Amino acid sequence: MVIVSPGPISDDEEREAQALLASARASFEARRLFEALRTTEDLLTRFPASRVSGDALRLTAEAEVEAGRLDRGEEAAVRYLGLLGPGDARATGMRLVQARARAGNPVGQLEVLLRIDGTANSEELATAEVLAREAADSLGYEELRRVVDEAGSPPGPLAPVVDARLAVALLEMGEEVDANVYAQRSIDGGARGEDLAWAEGVLRGELPEGRERVTTFSVGLVLPSGGPPALSEFAALVQEGVEVAVATVLGPEYTVTVLTRDDEGDPQLTAQAIAELEAEGVVGVIGMLQDEVLMSAGQARSATIPLVSPTARSAARAGEGVYSLEGAEPSAAASIARYAASRAFQRIAIVHPQTPEAEVEAEAFEAVARELGMPVVGRFPYEAGATFFEPQIQSARNALRRDELDRLGLAEDDTLHMEVLEPAAIFLPIPPEDVEFLAPQLIHFGLDTLAIELLGTSGWTDPATLATVDPRHTTGVVATAAVMPEADTVGYERFRAAYEERFQRSLVGSAPAIGYDAALLLLEALRPGRVAPEELGRAMERLSGVYGATGVFSIVDGRVVRRTEVVRIDDRRPVPETAGWPAPETGAVEREPGRF
Repeated sequence: MVIVSPGPISDDEEREAQALLASARASFEARRLFEALRTTEDLLTRFPASRVSGDALRLTAEAEVEAGRLDRGEEAAVRYLGLLGPGDARATGMRLVQARARAGNPVGQLEVLLRIDGTANSEELATAEVLAREAADSLGYEELRRVVDEAGSPPGPLAPVVDARLAVALLEMGEEVDANVYAQRSIDGGARGEDLAWAEGVLRGELPEGRERVTTFSVGLVLPSGGPPALSEFAALVQEGVEVAVATVLGPEYTVTVLTRDDEGDPQLTAQAIAELEAEGVVGVIGMLQDEVLMSAGQARSATIPLVSPTARSAARAGEGVYSLEGAEPSAAASIARYAASRAFQRIAIVHPQTPEAEVEAEAFEAVARELGMPVVGRFPYEAGATFFEPQIQSARNALRRDELDRLGLAEDDTLHMEVLEPAAIFLPIPPEDVEFLAPQLIHFGLDTLAIELLGTSGWTDPATLATVDPRHTTGVVATAAVMPEADTVGYERFRAAYEERFQRSLVGSAPAIGYDAALLLLEALRPGRVAPEELGRAMERLSGVYGATGVFSIVDGRVVRRTEVVRIDDRRPVPETAGWPAPETGAVEREPGRF
């Protein structure tokens, strides 16, 4: 039994605590995660001395991670682990929760996994081994070696798994003596299956099949250098960023050649360029700035060599292995849904353009809302490129009101004001170019007087949008924005210094930076030195936490994802949204009357 804070507790209080835990578990199993969390918070606040308080804390950690609140999940897991004694078998399950909370941080994951001890059962070990292999394979040999060497002793059951991975990485780098040391340690530690085969192969001087390392290769660059003047000028700036990345990212042990083609912004010329570059043996291609061009490039490949665009939004429609820094942000939409649930919104309407990217975001939001028990009363799409949105705005507003009146058993002619009823919102996953037209109409049609909160994704926080749209029309909107705290500016500063050294002039504008970041992703995937399309594709899919000039990037489910945070726009500035949980006693959330 784990008790959070030992102390006196009456029988009646114990029974109430047990009832709360049962309710929280039922909510968790029904995927009503924020309801479960409000209940466990109530239990832990009122009954920390209960015999089930430890179970409530463990459930809190699991629910926080499931809800995507990874920092909170790890905080609860660490707190729970601190209540366990040495050798407690329950620690492994909580360390697995910790590892999941550190998704996107392979170093952190390995640090946790290597602390798992011999009390783990076979099912837990199987899960942990998969996580450990994935994390180890995503690290360079120097980082992996540091993690292994800093792991505590005695070594746990995951040590042979990671030692075998490190031995192979060292052999790839030509460090045979050290590779043999870790390979033998893996074998002596009880390596099994694939791990044993890898370690034994290292002792014979053999790499696993497909692990031969290549450090000399060519990449393609397809840009509209001969296209319309504005496009060609933009392309020239993108090319500068690509050149900086190729010259600096991988270091002197690599020889990278760039083969450039001009497609003039013509999809037919793009297809021709891709065929030529494939014939010349490039391992991947950067560029393809426009949607039609990127789709043409994806369809023209004879093999799935990776394509990376800095600007096109059509990557998901261009085929497997096609990526873009722009496009749908399903993870951002999901984070907004979790925010909305944490604020106890009772109903949401969705307004979005009829584009594949917006539909993906709307579906991601709706899926999370459904999991968290937050009703979506309807989706109200508009034609892409539209500039008048009255039908969609009025329909969304009416659907919210109608659902509220139905739930409260009220009639339309009841003299009630929306702002004194239940919290509601409209989610608008729209691109930057639509904000200029849609945002003023939201005020024109009265949403600012109804306490309906506006939610969006990163189109609302695009720097150009914030600079040009009247702040009266965006202040109060809750959306996502790329995370660039002080620690994350290292990528930008590294790029700026390299750019100014190469071109001997100050960096102006963002175009070179996005060219750099597109090339950076391809080059980081090439760092392990495996260039076969299938292996390079797997390396692309494992990219996580890559610090670029314009953000921190990962690839999730085949999409490039920037690290984002939920913000509230305040006079053109995205301010991190720190709204707390609803009060557990009432479920109420403080709201500003008339606030979007």
